[in-house]
Amino acid sequence: MVKSRWWQQGLINKILHQLFRLKILRQFFRYTNDIFFFFFTPAHVTPALDDIEIIYQSLHYLVVNKKNDILINSNNGKDVTVQRQLRHLLPHLANPSLTHDFRFSHRLDYATSGLLCLSLNKRAAGKITKCFTKHHVDKYYIAIVRGHVSQNLIDVNLQIGDDIRPEWFGIRMVSEVSPFAKHCRRAHTRILLLQRGIYNDYPASKVLLKPCTGRRHQLRVHLSHLGHTLVGDYTYSNRCDVTPHRMFLHALRLAVPSPLDPFDVRTADPFSEDEPKNRWLPVENINSLDEQAFDTIKLSPVCYQVVR
Repeated sequence: MVKSRWWQQGLINKILHQLFRLKILRQFFRYTNDIFFFFFTPAHVTPALDDIEIIYQSLHYLVVNKKNDILINSNNGKDVTVQRQLRHLLPHLANPSLTHDFRFSHRLDYATSGLLCLSLNKRAAGKITKCFTKHHVDKYYIAIVRGHVSQNLIDVNLQIGDDIRPEWFGIRMVSEVSPFAKHCRRAHTRILLLQRGIYNDYPASKVLLKPCTGRRHQLRVHLSHLGHTLVGDYTYSNRCDVTPHRMFLHALRLAVPSPLDPFDVRTADPFSEDEPKNRWLPVENINSLDEQAFDTIKLSPVCYQVVR
């Protein structure tokens, strides 16, 4: 009876919640979550030290094409990370006085591939930080999501906060409509439908994404809220979507108006139907991935609004 009363009063959940607020335990559960994903995701291939592509390099900035399923940096010197890859490829640019050798201007999730920018000096880092803070940087992602998206252009304005459930605290975020959301902050995403099709015999859609703010897991949370979770998103599918070879989210284009060195770079679409392992078959083309698509997702006022 005592146990039953404790459970009904939520004391165990409160204790677990307090434990997860401790940084050490939070990092531990993030790490074990990644370990589970690493071992139980089929066809997982650890990137090699030379498995990174230089997209742009100047006196001030370096932009690389990060592979999926790789950390940006780690305190474990044996992990293959972007930090170690760059130290291997460009040792003369590594700065031993920095904690992780390089000044990473922004972050990408472990499972996300695509464009990642580094600042090569302190002054450049300050300039690009101001660009990000003032929302002057244009970032575009491409993704394949579960289900057929019905709207051409979607504008999502939903705040994002921590998921306070013990099993998810420190691991994933939720939108403000969730009863488990705490410490919510403004988040804004625009979504342009490119194609409807089939992924591995199931309905799916290819979309272009523009995060207008930069919250943690923003794109993944907003897509999940719409019922269109990313293909291969282990965390936001409640650890169920484990058959794809990767999470289908890629940072496609990055435009930075830095006064020191403005640049606008992009990569090819990695989710082409020509790549057999993508298992992607488009059946309906809605918008082409061209300049008009980028203008539409950034500037068009006509769209389907999702707000609280």
